[in-house]
Amino acid sequence: MHFRCKGPECGDCCSGKRGPGAVWVTLAEMERLAGVMKLTLDQFTKRYVRRMGEGFSLIERANYDCIFYVPDKGCAVYDARPTQCRTYPFWGRIVVSRENWEREALQCPGINADETLVSATEVRLQLDIDEKRNTP
Repeated sequence: MHFRCKGPECGDCCSGKRGPGAVWVTLAEMERLAGVMKLTLDQFTKRYVRRMGEGFSLIERANYDCIFYVPDKGCAVYDARPTQCRTYPFWGRIVVSRENWEREALQCPGINADETLVSATEVRLQLDIDEKRNTP
């Protein structure tokens, strides 16, 4: 598959261009982000996290941008970003078919943007990581 992330500057997947969404975070991810921001877990969750059903998501701004997305600069916590962000676009629902991959390419400038090839082994690894993230 051809993909090269244009981030952290790009941010198309972080911005609210596609409407509301959810960046799901685990306790370990919240702890890591809190540490990077030099906050306690309690301070971090009160400021940046919302409860959604049985899970937790980063909050969004009024325009649906991720709370950590900075226009024209990208992700403010790129090195500590959640697994959901790290594995994109190699999510099962996206790579399940060429049609889905091509549809996602309309939203993500890094998909099919150049000849950078991601190996099948790496795609499978990212899918496995993402699947574990989605497993309760």
